Amino acid sequence: MPRPALVATLGVLTVALDAAVNIAFPAISNAFDVPATSIQWVVLTYMGTFAILLIPAGRLADEVGHARVFRGGLALTGVAHLMCGLAPAWPWLLSARVAQGVGAALLMASAPALVTLTTEAGRRGQALSRLGLAASLGAVMGPLAGGAFVGALGWRIVFLGRLPLVMLALGLSRALPGTSVSPGSARAAIGVPPAAIPGDTPPARRADHGLTDLRTFVIANAAHLLAFVALFAVWLLVPYYLIDRRGFPAALGGLLFTTGPLAQACATPLGGRLADRGAGRWLAPLALALESGGLWLTGTLDDIATPARIVLALGLGGFGSGLFIVANMHYVMSALPPGRQGVAGSLVALMRTAGVVLGANVTTAVYAARLSAHAELGPGDAAAAAFTDVFGVAAVIAAAAAVLSIVPPRPNKTADAPAP
Repeated sequence: MPRPALVATLGVLTVALDAAVNIAFPAISNAFDVPATSIQWVVLTYMGTFAILLIPAGRLADEVGHARVFRGGLALTGVAHLMCGLAPAWPWLLSARVAQGVGAALLMASAPALVTLTTEAGRRGQALSRLGLAASLGAVMGPLAGGAFVGALGWRIVFLGRLPLVMLALGLSRALPGTSVSPGSARAAIGVPPAAIPGDTPPARRADHGLTDLRTFVIANAAHLLAFVALFAVWLLVPYYLIDRRGFPAALGGLLFTTGPLAQACATPLGGRLADRGAGRWLAPLALALESGGLWLTGTLDDIATPARIVLALGLGGFGSGLFIVANMHYVMSALPPGRQGVAGSLVALMRTAGVVLGANVTTAVYAARLSAHAELGPGDAAAAAFTDVFGVAAVIAAAAAVLSIVPPRPNKTADAPAP
């Protein structure tokens, strides 16, 4: 029987590989004769559906079974990939992206729950880190593989090429054990692990809604949101820095750009082990401080920065974000009871998605404002100065998230009280 964590990781990887679609934007635009300003709908139809349905999908998984919802998400994802890859017209493609968003919501809402409900407490951090590793690898492999195959096989390969992986995961998921268990047996099976952020004290007796400390829970999710708001500056502006401003060949620019996701992928297993060993009290603020430092260093990159300096800046930010992602997921999944693990997993994905959406707006607005402010410098120098300013703001946002994560958990006055 396949391990649930492995199957869940494969499911997350099928979602993360959607990063390949970005590389295919010019080809899609040409195929359907749509302007570049309209290509955003390929993202919005997918991400909007995904974000709206995450919490309902989590509640559905808690009610009808996480394994069942996970399998349904895989099946729908496979159908949606086929529809996208065979789309004969622009409206068809957008409709298929909506279906893909539904499938992704079902997968991402149930995958973390499958892990937490089938893994013993002392190994949950490492198991959850594999989900973060899959997301990071998808962010690396998607653009690299997409760039290599789109030129030879066309844009449809970014959808059809994922079908074998989806079918593999779907086949393995048929043997998944059910995860609809009683709260008592689930607690006995998985235990109640220590919180990963902001504090590391074991959760005590929970209230009826299953949450020990609402303030700490809200802070953890707010820190996650801010961390991804800050990171969006890298995704939006660094490609332009590498290709347009520095003139690196596309292959070298792509390789340098993957430094961040690669460092993030390397950090997630370490973060999982540290979370399992009770290091959460300092792990999250340290990780966010590293992310902030990496973003600040990225803002200092100039027209003569060496590749080694670029790798250091992007790698530091990526490594910090990788450590933080696992610590945050470990805490959020631990803060809610077994009967609400679907909702917990949905919240993790929702904060990440909301951070991307908000980060897109913040980064674009700040960049446009600073371009205007530096207009007297001329186009090239104004763009360079605005680049530095945006990453300064991003570094401050990540630092604010680090400060939030230091806030200690609220003391539980009923910790030693007997259960009613």
